[in-house]
Amino acid sequence: MAKKRGFPMQGELVICVVKRLNPNSADVFLEEYGKEGMVHISEIVTGWVRSIKDHIKIGQTGVAKVMRVNESEGYIALSLKRVDSRQEKEKMKEYNLDKKAEKMLGMAAEKMKKTLDQAYAEVGFTLQESFGSLFKAFKKAASGGDALKSRGIPEEWASVIAEVAAKNIEQKEFAFKADLTLRSYEGDGLEAIKELLGNAEKAGVEVHYISAPRYMLKFRTKDAKKGERQFQEILDTLESKSKKVESSAKITE
Repeated sequence: MAKKRGFPMQGELVICVVKRLNPNSADVFLEEYGKEGMVHISEIVTGWVRSIKDHIKIGQTGVAKVMRVNESEGYIALSLKRVDSRQEKEKMKEYNLDKKAEKMLGMAAEKMKKTLDQAYAEVGFTLQESFGSLFKAFKKAASGGDALKSRGIPEEWASVIAEVAAKNIEQKEFAFKADLTLRSYEGDGLEAIKELLGNAEKAGVEVHYISAPRYMLKFRTKDAKKGERQFQEILDTLESKSKKVESSAKITE
């Protein structure tokens, strides 16, 4: 299970498992924090509850909202009725993604010859707190370890995590398009245009002919912000080197 350190915050949604049923409350175990909490009978469901057993069962897993926390006493009061179906769905999705990320953290730990507990202590909790969740940290790392190093993750860990993330997270691909107009009045203008388009393809750009003198260029990337900048740099380079060709390019999306 994905782990978090310390205590949850008031208002936070947590994954809990019902451990004991009492006449007026249910004792639950907070999966992520490794701590026990309590759900009062008035926070089970909306309306009057005659018997807790009619609404929840021992071993049942659900999403609860943190109502009160007293760290000195180790007391955590929770509510089940204050979590709607949308919140429950989103929290379970987040939790399952974090469990996937924890497996990747374990893979990185093996490469570093460390245990999973050591990985959490050295970088795991820091990744959670810096990026909002363990999965978000690994998703960011799939594009390289620089984002991790900027958050204080040691270089050796950052490199290994980036390697594991790149192999295990399928990144969304973004495509940028540009309208390109080419004209040449030189005798060898056609060859000059072919050379320019060939240079575009060598730079990783797809070239699609529309109708003279218009072309559509497409650039695919997994980093939207960096990719748009790279595409613009490629277009600027093509224009600056096209001595025999008049060119005009504009990114459309």
